[in-house]
Amino acid sequence: MFKWFKKLLDQIAKANNDTFKGQKLDCCEMNRKNNGGHNMK
Repeated sequence: MFKWFKKLLDQIAKANNDTFKGQKLDCCEMNRKNNGGHNMK
């Protein structure tokens, strides 16, 4: 039971991590488009 629960948590954590990476890339991409790449600080 506990092993199954831990496995489930690991899968959720991995999915969240993958999603976060995707959002991070999207955010950077949006910033690049909005700023035109010349407004970076």
